[in-house]
Amino acid sequence: MKIVVKLFATLREYLPCGPDKYSCTMDIRESSSVEEIVERLKIPKEIPLIILINGIQSQEREKQALKEGDVLSIFPPIAGGWR
Repeated sequence: MKIVVKLFATLREYLPCGPDKYSCTMDIRESSSVEEIVERLKIPKEIPLIILINGIQSQEREKQALKEGDVLSIFPPIAGGWR
């Protein structure tokens, strides 16, 4: 089955090569979890991640099984802000 993976900021270096440097379509096996995709992309486990599936964020997303057509967006920690 196919999903779209979008990596942002410094995580883009882990995106498989392809025509788009911001996202890619990945073939995954049914019931693959977000955690498995992060491992497949070789994103270091020590990097805290902000994970959205179809635009929805949750702290429990890493164990969630993905479905055909899902869009998985992964952000690194966001720092900075207004002074």
